[in-house]
Amino acid sequence: MSRPHPIGAAVRDALTAQPDLSMFCTYQQDDLVARYGADRMVRMPIAENAMLGMALGMALTGRRVLVSIARIAFLFSAFDQLVNQVTTWRYMSGGQFSVPLVVRGFSRGGEHLGAQHEHAPYGLLSRIPGLVVAVPGSPNSLAGLLRTALTHPDPVVVLESPLLFAPDWADLPEPEPSPAALPFGVAGLARTGTDLTMVAIGNTVAACLRAADRLAGQGVDARVVDLRTAAPLDRDGVAAMVVPDRPVLLVDEESRAGSVMTDLALHLVQTGAVSPGRIDLLTGAPVPAPVSPTLLAPLLPDVDRIVDAALHSFAPDLRRKNP
Repeated sequence: MSRPHPIGAAVRDALTAQPDLSMFCTYQQDDLVARYGADRMVRMPIAENAMLGMALGMALTGRRVLVSIARIAFLFSAFDQLVNQVTTWRYMSGGQFSVPLVVRGFSRGGEHLGAQHEHAPYGLLSRIPGLVVAVPGSPNSLAGLLRTALTHPDPVVVLESPLLFAPDWADLPEPEPSPAALPFGVAGLARTGTDLTMVAIGNTVAACLRAADRLAGQGVDARVVDLRTAAPLDRDGVAAMVVPDRPVLLVDEESRAGSVMTDLALHLVQTGAVSPGRIDLLTGAPVPAPVSPTLLAPLLPDVDRIVDAALHSFAPDLRRKNP
């Protein structure tokens, strides 16, 4: 592998450009401590509630803080700070205070650590008013969204799939042309196509791109849209990007109930972007993640299931398009 991971430059660029930026983490990188100092690169105990409380206090005094909590599952231990404090100060103070605080952590993907470590709670987090929820689907998207997060005036959570850091990360489909900053609330067109639209988020972006390649071998030209952020959710942008008069498949690892995809599906139908008979959802099962890869695999949408759902859910439409 010759290409350096783009996230390293995103973090270093922000620390260099913003002397008021500090980083809280439980595992430190020696090179960052040597370059930026231990007073900015603060090693913390595994105490997420205290980390967010300290970061909130610093943010209210004009500092900016990047909090790395290793696993996003640990954020649940700090929900009072996040829901009742971090995301409310702008509103409670009538705009006198902002909280420029970024939390980043691993969601799930390929590690098989089980129910207490593997979560992809972007649907849950997207319901917290005042919180931006970024869900990158590729290495460049991760770097681009983090660059934006580190200059944003309000709190942001970045859910990072471990797959984006796996040894074969450079082999992932990469829809973003560069690791440049990406705007929040703007979905991206990850692949063009004319027969149907697949809307994806996080890990399902790479799965849908690979499924689109396989569908192309069967004469189906599939478009792929990457949501990039769960909050704000780019409802109108996606509506404008679907292939007119063609089917739409929404693909998500989260379970269907209360998900961003059910929200988006309602919007697409209500605005007439797609007819009710030409939209379907492929989602994860509503159960905690098992440790066993054999048990976990059937619970999540993978390339085989996406291809199968596209071909079977919309078979009459695709046959008319490709007789």
